[in-house]
Amino acid sequence: MSILDHWHPVALSRDLGKTPLGVRLHGRELALFRPKSGGVAALTDVCPHRRMRLSVGKVVGDCLECCYHGWTFAADGSGESPGTPKLRTRAAAYEVREAHGVLWVRNFGANTRFPDDFVGQEQGYRLMVLLAHDVSSPLELVLDNFNELEHTPTTHGMFGYRLDRMHEVQAEFSPSDDEVWIEYHGPSKAYPWLFRTYMGLDRAPIFHVRGVTRYSPVHTFGDYHWTHSRTGKRSWIGVRNAHFFTPLDDGNTRIFTFSFMKLSNPCFNPILNVVRPFMRHSINKEVMEDKRVLDGLADKTPTLDGLKLSRFDRVLGLNRERIERVYRREKPSTLHSGNGSCRCGELNGAHEKRFTMAPAKPDRTADIT
Repeated sequence: MSILDHWHPVALSRDLGKTPLGVRLHGRELALFRPKSGGVAALTDVCPHRRMRLSVGKVVGDCLECCYHGWTFAADGSGESPGTPKLRTRAAAYEVREAHGVLWVRNFGANTRFPDDFVGQEQGYRLMVLLAHDVSSPLELVLDNFNELEHTPTTHGMFGYRLDRMHEVQAEFSPSDDEVWIEYHGPSKAYPWLFRTYMGLDRAPIFHVRGVTRYSPVHTFGDYHWTHSRTGKRSWIGVRNAHFFTPLDDGNTRIFTFSFMKLSNPCFNPILNVVRPFMRHSINKEVMEDKRVLDGLADKTPTLDGLKLSRFDRVLGLNRERIERVYRREKPSTLHSGNGSCRCGELNGAHEKRFTMAPAKPDRTADIT
């Protein structure tokens, strides 16, 4: 199985208009275009005639015309030369699906499931924000950042936990064969008075995160809510964030962020249209803070060798084993066992500490499916 057999998001729908769009996916250059008859097509971004980029050409009817010598290519990759009509050729073509405001690509003939598990319409969530960010770090390190929340006190402005009470935050990682469930809860950061009033929170609310990471393709999504620190009353607003991680190449990753919101009383849903611009600004700011630290890493080697890992890093080894086995379909590294454990090496390399995860809990699919 090839990595490109998985459905990968490659571009936002709004970024592809009447002209072709060049994108990257796992080291391959692709040209996306919209045939006149409808739909979206994806071809390798190189003309087999003289190696010109097809993405700088133009759409003529249902074909993509190369700007160099005018050769044309249909959505299935079949091409012809205007100067030598009997000369036929073919460019590699890919299957494309447009859904949830994003363009998704995979190999033709693959039978992988389309990853629409994150949308949450049945739970009352409405899509509020859709963003894409490019990060100069490999897939594993980007996923690490979005699975452990120990970085939130110092990296993020509003999202996450208080640094002086981080030791109180509870973290649980529950793996199964092809996914890892994640739960956090603990004292939230202090919020401005207006935000607390709007959300119905006290001065020191408890922040809850419950999510899951899946690997075909690699993505993670979770539900966030707050509770009153004394009464335990839940906030009337819930948030779901989903992040898909598309490897552009070995050292760069594109993050697609879907942010949803739901209200405990659907009668107030019109309010969501008012808060949408503020939520977009906030989510973009938080992801840009993640991008800043990922771009600034001193060592971007994805292995865990020699690292001094904390209790919040238990998920790192679980992710790597499943990325290799489920996503890349390769034999897992000997560094990670396949039985739900992560072997986290000490700095001096003298010994290793084993963290064993709790078994997956089947009743957790009540809200996230």
